[in-house]
Amino acid sequence: MRSLLHAPRTRKRSIAAATLAALALIGSFLVATPAQALNDTGTGGVFVPATGRILDTKAGTGGFSTPMEAGKYRTIKVAGLAGLPDDGSVGAVSLNATVGASTGYGTLFGRPDADTGRTTMLIYNGVSGEYTSNSATLAVGSDGTIQVMTETASRLILDVQGYYTANTDGTAAGGFVPVAKRLVDTRSGTGAAKAAIAPGKSIDVQITGANGVPAGASAAVVNLIAVNSTDADGYLTPYATGGTKPQNSLHYAPSETTSMQAQVPLSAAGKITIANSSTTTNLLVDIQGYFTAAGKGGAVFTPSYGRAYDSRASGNTALAKNEVRSIQIAGTAGVPVMGSGITAVTLTLIVAHGGSAGYADVYADGKTNPGITAVNFQPNEIQTNTITVPLGANGKIALRNAAEATNYVVDVQGWYTNPAAPRISCPTPYQSGAWVAAIPEDDISCSVTTTAATFSGEQVRITLDDDEYSVTPLSETSTTSQTVAVPAVGGAHTIIANRVDANDATTDTVSSAYSFTLGDWANETLNPTPPSPQTAGMTPTLDAVPENDTFGSDVQRKYTLSANPDGATDPIIATGWTSDPYPIPAGVLTDGATYYWTLELKGTAGGRSGISDVLSPVWTFTASSAADTAADAMNAEDEANAPDDDDTGSSASRSAAASSSTDSTNSASDWSIGFGDGERVSFTDGTAGTSAQSKAAAVREYHSVYPECPDSAKAGHVVKNLSRAGAYGAPGHKAHLSCGKGSPYYDKSDKRGDYGMRHIAGKHGRDFDRPIRQYPQAFNGASWKDLMYVTLDHTLRAPGNGVSYNAKADNFNYNGPLDVYYKNKKVHSYKALVAVSNGNWAVVTAYAQ
Repeated sequence: MRSLLHAPRTRKRSIAAATLAALALIGSFLVATPAQALNDTGTGGVFVPATGRILDTKAGTGGFSTPMEAGKYRTIKVAGLAGLPDDGSVGAVSLNATVGASTGYGTLFGRPDADTGRTTMLIYNGVSGEYTSNSATLAVGSDGTIQVMTETASRLILDVQGYYTANTDGTAAGGFVPVAKRLVDTRSGTGAAKAAIAPGKSIDVQITGANGVPAGASAAVVNLIAVNSTDADGYLTPYATGGTKPQNSLHYAPSETTSMQAQVPLSAAGKITIANSSTTTNLLVDIQGYFTAAGKGGAVFTPSYGRAYDSRASGNTALAKNEVRSIQIAGTAGVPVMGSGITAVTLTLIVAHGGSAGYADVYADGKTNPGITAVNFQPNEIQTNTITVPLGANGKIALRNAAEATNYVVDVQGWYTNPAAPRISCPTPYQSGAWVAAIPEDDISCSVTTTAATFSGEQVRITLDDDEYSVTPLSETSTTSQTVAVPAVGGAHTIIANRVDANDATTDTVSSAYSFTLGDWANETLNPTPPSPQTAGMTPTLDAVPENDTFGSDVQRKYTLSANPDGATDPIIATGWTSDPYPIPAGVLTDGATYYWTLELKGTAGGRSGISDVLSPVWTFTASSAADTAADAMNAEDEANAPDDDDTGSSASRSAAASSSTDSTNSASDWSIGFGDGERVSFTDGTAGTSAQSKAAAVREYHSVYPECPDSAKAGHVVKNLSRAGAYGAPGHKAHLSCGKGSPYYDKSDKRGDYGMRHIAGKHGRDFDRPIRQYPQAFNGASWKDLMYVTLDHTLRAPGNGVSYNAKADNFNYNGPLDVYYKNKKVHSYKALVAVSNGNWAVVTAYAQ
């Protein structure tokens, strides 16, 4: 915390030697810092108190029993020690660092690994027998370690005060809330007895209650100010009242005032105990903030590094006596901009040659000075303290110099953010929670707006109707706005937007959801299954869907089946109310007989209050064992090609597919497929476009990719050359559908890579098969691969919803509709997505949902 350069009394080192050391130390202060770009070094989240010593180079704790070597980093194990978990959940560690027995003045630096910038932890002196302490927060490396370095040979002690979780899941203790108030001054009797604290004695301090800290808070950030009038140094140990006293020691200097920040867990009653040793001292205690109870809100921490301000830099001047200087923090030295959700910063405040004995106050710019001290110092010395301070609305701190002209340096250790959830909006009348009966002609253009990133690599992930719509990197300097095209089809539509990190980790506190419903099923034409009139198997499943809508979750169904044309007389089946389709049991139907049935529906519809009750027209089908035989043959081929895949479709859906192409009442010429580009495709002969599949090949299911990619085909073998549009930064002109590395039979244990034809075959063939099963008349026996080829051609050439870049996967997502038409009327719309690698132009996935 302190580094004395010129002593007010005799020292064992000469003033000349001290001055030379000081000049060398000043050089280390003047290292340039990066321009604005977020400098976060880890993914710290919420604070969890913990206590324990992880390093003492004199005692051998931490695996080292020799002093630190000058200028050399040592790697220190953190995870798994001092109450910290070893499961990857530690993102940053809060430490109390103590340097002593040094051969000279210097700076203690820390970092998570050799590839990351260093953080100034403290500046220490070289006075024999004296120790310098300060708290600091460091990101923890992926291997659970940190690296520390002293500029001179020294004894180094590291005590844990707690840790920050590696994500923001809110499962540990809480987020940070800034509070600024003086709680204790033993000189005046404020908050404790009016008496100095003797060696071996302690005081208890009430944190929660009248101080603006609620009951249940888990820990507090306090600045301990030792006013020592004796010529011996000592140390303080803060801990939760009633708990075991830890080894942690915050050293204070002889015959002067020393400031030391600490993060201290609270007892159940909201108290801390501060124990004193070695010598008698008065004590001041200022609170800088508290951590909430588990899951109770507050801001999360992100560790960082960087120099935010140096009054000695070109164009700056030392702070005059009692001057208050506004210093920009947000948007500098890798700190997020205001508006991102940043609330407070943790800083290393360095006094560089105080003009006289004095102190400094630091507080949010534009606010009233709360009267708490940030750092104390003596004439012409270098001293450090860690402070945690809120920012003003302009992103600045106010620094008041209560001394003769003094220089200050401000380094960043990290920041606290409480980011706003993305804001979703849609035009009138499609407000969240609305039910609009009229289905519009065009897709609905909604927007998602997200404030600036609070850490590097932060993204916004948008899902639309349970499908991933886009993953977009957030701007580090301004809001990010995106358009979401909600399909103009009936049913409930939900947009969800999450702030996520590079690993897609998220939390409900930074997530937004927006839902509305389109259509009025009670006034829609119902399409029955099996189609009417139609040939069906002996155990078909009865169901129906509205032509341009979907049923709500509350809709109930009642089925009536009869051999009479009115569908009601002498019913064979008359069910009660159910929410599910109705499978007709075996033995009920007679081979070759014709049956008539109706469906009664009731539930909310069209946004109207009350319950709608609808009775369908009478539908008919003819039971046929031959249809079951055809379906069973197709199922058998499924099983032969993929014996481990039991999701082969129902006999009823197979019956419909097997019979639809011969049903004269549902001519294939009445059906077509559109992709939003004005062109229609008709599967009149089981094939379309350039796919040229034979009927035999069309029967093959997606478990085999023969003949395009037999086992002998190499991953880079090109199955099909495709053209694609260049949009939103995506390269145009080409996309190659290659075989890819994935297993030709999808196996989740296969680690050879997933892209190209084998990936599509294994993971997304069923997605393309779904429209074929749902609308067999429209596809007339075409295979999933026919539909895939046509979808690739159209979606890449004319993406209906544009192109978005997925930074996590490094590919471009082409979005487009896949519409099913009957007699030129759209009856269903699916979402088609094609992802193309940014590196090798291979189509890495494609699906329709």
